[in-house]
Amino acid sequence: MRPLRCPFPLYCYEITTRTINRRFLMKPGDDINTIIVGVLARAQELTGVRIHAFHFHSNHYHLLITVRNTRQKSKFMRLVNGNLSKKLNHLHGRRGTMWHRRFRAIGVASDEETQTARLRYIMAHGVKEDLVEKVGDWPGVSSLPWLLRGEPIRGVWTDFTARYNARRRKSYVPVPGEFDTVYELRMTVLPCWADEKTAIWRQNVRELAVEIDETAAKRREETGVRVLGIAAVLNADVNVERPNKRRSPAPKVHCICPIRRRELERGLRAIADAYREASDRFRDGEWDVEFPEGTFRPAGGFVAITDDGGFPMW
Repeated sequence: MRPLRCPFPLYCYEITTRTINRRFLMKPGDDINTIIVGVLARAQELTGVRIHAFHFHSNHYHLLITVRNTRQKSKFMRLVNGNLSKKLNHLHGRRGTMWHRRFRAIGVASDEETQTARLRYIMAHGVKEDLVEKVGDWPGVSSLPWLLRGEPIRGVWTDFTARYNARRRKSYVPVPGEFDTVYELRMTVLPCWADEKTAIWRQNVRELAVEIDETAAKRREETGVRVLGIAAVLNADVNVERPNKRRSPAPKVHCICPIRRRELERGLRAIADAYREASDRFRDGEWDVEFPEGTFRPAGGFVAITDDGGFPMW
């Protein structure tokens, strides 16, 4: 049974999705990088999700986002994963699903220690696996240019539907880029740094990057491990299937403080229990049973949230 989709008491999420058979279907390259950013920006425009950080590996990606509710999160991820699958499959000349399973969304607590720890984890990708020497060397899609220097992150969205309809007309004359739209991601600072001056939180990011690089360099020196290198990353075979690694169970919530983490887990369990009870009554024929706010009732859509808990709407 998949985890219940419910935001309370959290609105910030770390999203993870892995490709099928761990194939390198998102291997860095100009075309793939442009498509990924274009899809992200298009989904953001249609949903209003706040994006704080991201890193796209060759076979999985991580997003750190803030959402209003589960309905907004579900729509955003449907647009991202659906369109990435469609466009990257077209690029690779393949069919079928691109993803190993449904995306995983884990709530992130609001304290600075927890959120900076998740940011560090995302930034360290590519370095902690010894693929590149420094965080800035990763040739794929990453939020690092904006986090460190405020550089805009742009991509291209190609309207496949409009292009298909145009090509059906006998009089159609192709024009390069006719169905392409350039989008720029609207990045947002971590919620815990929302009140900090830009220079201060960017300095925090720079310190994180230096610490990641130095820690990795020290570990490689002690173990004798060598960096794979950018060239090897770019030349990896897209179609090779790689066995899934045995992994420890994912946490219910990301929170450094054990006391706060237990409180959040109890809150999530209470909502899950209430949902299961309502679901059992619904299956027994009680069609008007009330489901917890912020969840999806069977065949009834999203249950609206009457109290946003002070969450700023935008």
